[in-house]
Amino acid sequence: MNTADAFGRWLRAFAAGLEQDVDQLKDLLTDPVAPANVQILPYAGYRNDRELRVSGRVVEYRPPLAPADDVLDKLLAMWAIYNSREVGGITVRCEAHGIDATCISDEEGYFQFTLSVDRPLPGRTTWENVKLSAPGHDAQGELTVPILAPGSDDRWAIISDIDDTIMETGATNFAANWRRIVLEQPGDRLAVPGSADLYRTIARDHASPTRPFFYVSSSPWNLYGFLTQFMELNRIPHGPMFLKDLGIDAGKFIDAGHKTHKLEAIRSILRFYPQHRFLLMGDNGQQDVEIYTEVVREFPQRIGAVFIRDVTGECAAGANATHLAEMASLGVQTHCAASFADGVSILRSLRIDNPVEATRASGEGAAA
Repeated sequence: MNTADAFGRWLRAFAAGLEQDVDQLKDLLTDPVAPANVQILPYAGYRNDRELRVSGRVVEYRPPLAPADDVLDKLLAMWAIYNSREVGGITVRCEAHGIDATCISDEEGYFQFTLSVDRPLPGRTTWENVKLSAPGHDAQGELTVPILAPGSDDRWAIISDIDDTIMETGATNFAANWRRIVLEQPGDRLAVPGSADLYRTIARDHASPTRPFFYVSSSPWNLYGFLTQFMELNRIPHGPMFLKDLGIDAGKFIDAGHKTHKLEAIRSILRFYPQHRFLLMGDNGQQDVEIYTEVVREFPQRIGAVFIRDVTGECAAGANATHLAEMASLGVQTHCAASFADGVSILRSLRIDNPVEATRASGEGAAA
């Protein structure tokens, strides 16, 4: 047993005990959650022509905080994000395309709908809507939640990492990363140079992209609202996210389940959209190159290109270089550089550097 493994186990044990103590203290100091104080935190969903998926979380209602200006306000704002009080056992209702379904939030407040639909995908990628509510419990009333419906005219889609791919986090620098997590608000965060421009080249419109974007990250679900606000501020295309539960047991945020989580999420997306080809966007600061290589091995005909942001300066050496070479040998174009700024040349070679023209051409060809 090496030192890192031993420390990891000790950290999880310590965190588990601390979390239990905090929960017991909260139970002693707070009243039971009143039904009117419950709210739904919805996550953008997605569908194909057979199935619709949408999820979210039920938490205790808290009034919005004032804008965070000084250090104390920022600390309180981030504490509120991570210290949400989840509510289990709440009936959540979903109304979608003539379907009326219910499910029960689990002990951590999560709920998920997987609904059978018989509805062709639209001609062009669009956002549709479903209605979510918690009858008799939710002070918000009915919520309108966006559902991504990829277009049938252009069979390209994008799967992207978040940390150090579109948002600077310093994930390879522990101290810098945790300082940002504790203090910085969405408006304080910096977009990775070139990422927003490249993504908009693919998407045309960040709010209504002409191609579907999916984001796969080991960031916790608690940061969903933070991340969507960051994307809006930086005009980065919106899309469904596949994040992780924040916890201390095996398979959760503090555990080393990064690779497993991302692999399973990417496999799920590719299987859900068998007619699409994908661009994979990531960085070499953690395990993206290794993960994407495994995806290419399993789905060599489904991956059109891999874009890697070089945050370590080691694209041309070591294991990552070997992985990149393997993907190229399987016929997948790869691009690894410190910035995405010159990635447009690969988009041009794939004929997706102009979404409007490509979408129209594909649509006219299909119509003919």
